[in-house]
Amino acid sequence: MPLRLTLCGLVATTVLLTVGCSSDPEPSETTSVTAETTTQAGPPTAGAINEDTGEVVTTAPVPVWDDASRESAVRAAETVLSAFAQPDLSFDQWWAQVQPLLDQKASQDYSYMEPAVIPVTEVTGEGTLLDEDSAYVARVEVPTDAGLYTVIMSRVDANAPWLTSRITPPEGSS
Repeated sequence: MPLRLTLCGLVATTVLLTVGCSSDPEPSETTSVTAETTTQAGPPTAGAINEDTGEVVTTAPVPVWDDASRESAVRAAETVLSAFAQPDLSFDQWWAQVQPLLDQKASQDYSYMEPAVIPVTEVTGEGTLLDEDSAYVARVEVPTDAGLYTVIMSRVDANAPWLTSRITPPEGSS
């Protein structure tokens, strides 16, 4: 009998899930809770707290290419290039129009731009969406009085605005 108590104590210490020793084959309540916890699958529910970061989990709609999305990408490219193509403005005036249309990295890159050196002064036609590889990124070619500019934009979800990442002048221009 003392051997059985020692074995029971060893099993309880090792497993940490049994409340006591018994010959009852049914799992204990603790075992059931653990099994339920470890078998949960799927994405976290909106409003839940991320255990690693402590932030509230939010869900965002995934963007797709549809007519409205294509149109908004092209219009956003034309808008930013129209704001960009104003070499006669002071930096402060120019920046107030351009900066809200840029993503964070482009805001840093273009914050040192001197508007007076910009060769383009107007958008001369409608933009063209060049590819649809990702509904998060748009590459649009926009005709200007200085040639075809390429505008690269991105968005974080389907409801987010297109923000410009890069404005590339035509090849051969300075």
